[in-house]
Amino acid sequence: MDWSKQLLRTLLFAPGDQPRKLARVATFGADAIVLDLEDAVAVRRKDDARRIVRAAIPTFQNTVVMARVNAFTSGRLQDDLAAVVCPGLHAVMLPKVEDPGELPEVDERMSALEQEAGLAPGSIRLLPLIETARGVAQVEAIASRAPARVLTLGFGPGDLTTDLGIDLTSDATELLYARSRLVIAARAGGLSPPIDGVYLLDLADLAGLIQDTRRGRQLGYQGRAVIHPTQIAPVHEVYSEVSPRELEQAAEIVRGFEAAEAAGTGAIQIAGRLVDYPIYRRALQKLRLHATRHEPAGGKP
Repeated sequence: MDWSKQLLRTLLFAPGDQPRKLARVATFGADAIVLDLEDAVAVRRKDDARRIVRAAIPTFQNTVVMARVNAFTSGRLQDDLAAVVCPGLHAVMLPKVEDPGELPEVDERMSALEQEAGLAPGSIRLLPLIETARGVAQVEAIASRAPARVLTLGFGPGDLTTDLGIDLTSDATELLYARSRLVIAARAGGLSPPIDGVYLLDLADLAGLIQDTRRGRQLGYQGRAVIHPTQIAPVHEVYSEVSPRELEQAAEIVRGFEAAEAAGTGAIQIAGRLVDYPIYRRALQKLRLHATRHEPAGGKP
């Protein structure tokens, strides 16, 4: 199975310097886990976190394993990459990407480390996070110049609001421009739908989480980062939900269009609606979303 083709509805974070949390992070049903070396780890614990994460990576089975390293300009990136690039890791999450030139340099370094570890070049994917005003301003160039190992882009609302000096609100109006621009840039650059950021207002507010997740899905995100296990099920529900009527219509469109295509027709009418290839592909997407509700979260890489 090519794990990079599966839906990534939830990416659950765990602090890299806490072995007990790392031991449990894969048991909650998230589509991917993120072993964090950056914001969740105090500066004085960075070296310890590298050792702990490196030891933990090979222990995970049947789950997508990512590691969030420190930023390109942090002075810690080289040591972080050397620690985490090893068999068992599926992706590196690179925070605070601001310059299109960063990703090719990281790609080159990862290729060298993969060779040292006996891994195929590009086998460990890269997930850049856009989290600053400069990153948003450069996002089209970042996406268009992304090396082949880049899976998609991720959005970081916490750092962005700090950079802009604004506060998060329940309707998230202040994030609409950046969120939308990220989606367009990722898709225009040939990348998968991006990953939305964490819901930061109130961990206990699952209704608010659901509302905000629906907003992100409507904008074009495929999933979001989560920081607590209770957030996983509601986010999965939103990113997998298709109403019975939508499901019925999607199945009708797929059946009708595939029959027409086999007969040599590329556009037909179904229930008064023009159906061509874009409508057919969207119907297939809806059927796939429905199918995810009947599959276990995560997947065998």
